[in-house]
Amino acid sequence: MPAARPFQRFRALLCLSLWPLLLTACGQDAAPSTTATRVRLQVVQPDTTQQAGFNLPGTVVARVDSTLSFRVPGRLLARPVDVGAQVGQGTRLAQLDPEPLRLARDEAAAQVAQTQGVLERSRRDVARNRTLVEKGALARADFDALETGLNNAQAQHDAARSRLAQARNNLAYADLSAPQPGIITQVHAEVGQVVAAGTPIISMAYDGQRELEVDVPENDIAQIQPGSTVQARLLSAPDTVLQGRVREISPVADPASRTYRVRVALDAMPDSARLGMTASVQLNHTSTAPAQIFRLPLAALYQQGEGPAVWVLPDGTNHLELRPVTLGSMGTDHIMVTAGLQSGERVVTAGVHRLDAGMPVQPWDHRLP
Repeated sequence: MPAARPFQRFRALLCLSLWPLLLTACGQDAAPSTTATRVRLQVVQPDTTQQAGFNLPGTVVARVDSTLSFRVPGRLLARPVDVGAQVGQGTRLAQLDPEPLRLARDEAAAQVAQTQGVLERSRRDVARNRTLVEKGALARADFDALETGLNNAQAQHDAARSRLAQARNNLAYADLSAPQPGIITQVHAEVGQVVAAGTPIISMAYDGQRELEVDVPENDIAQIQPGSTVQARLLSAPDTVLQGRVREISPVADPASRTYRVRVALDAMPDSARLGMTASVQLNHTSTAPAQIFRLPLAALYQQGEGPAVWVLPDGTNHLELRPVTLGSMGTDHIMVTAGLQSGERVVTAGVHRLDAGMPVQPWDHRLP
């Protein structure tokens, strides 16, 4: 046992010598960790499907079409055309029963004849009595009454003639004719139906230029303007690329679909194109040199008070940088970035709300533990 005493004394001295060092270490703050956080990165490249614009379905329509109606009421006596009929200018499309209008014309003509007789008698009375009033054989007041009667007769005759002209026009309005060559696209009334003035009877598309009609969502409408270039392919002729330009953009969105109707004028339309055919329409951005557009997963988007941003890991460093970006269209699992990034930059695509600016990171590798 005496041999163990030197070892015990040595252990006690060692503990006493290390005690100040332990006290010093406990009084200092722990050194910050320098362990880099693993992050998933994506090297962004321009999305070639979005560079030229975006694709939407379109429909072949006539540049000019209209819905025709009668100017007068009546019973529809005939409608010799049906949907799909090709008609020329002046072709009769529908006819009202003309008999009531013919009777109205005859009555107006009789009123004209009656007022004509009254007017002629008044003129003779004034002419005959003018000499008498000049000789003093007729009171001036009586002559003034005759002139007033003449003026009234003239006014009534003029009104009767106007009614006759209107009655003749109404009789002519009983025939509905094609204002231009075209094709009947819809009929709204059948023979025997009593229609009011202005009731739609027939819709037709005029011959001439054909266009494409496209409904553009509200999140894409700002990317185009009148004059934007367009490429289109008819589903019936997918190998033919049609060139055109945006001609017209509706200023108001459809209240039901929340889309804006856009009319596209094509440089040339195949002879095989028929009204109502479907086309795939690529609407190009207005810029002559479109900005690079990048597709990122929704998880890469970092929402901050100043607007949307993403975390970027610059080349040559392992510290993150928060980059504000401008967003374009959004899909179910992705977002299009139209400004704020450059091709080849590395963007964090997951766990973005756990990161801070300047935080050291390292790319995540599934092979590491």
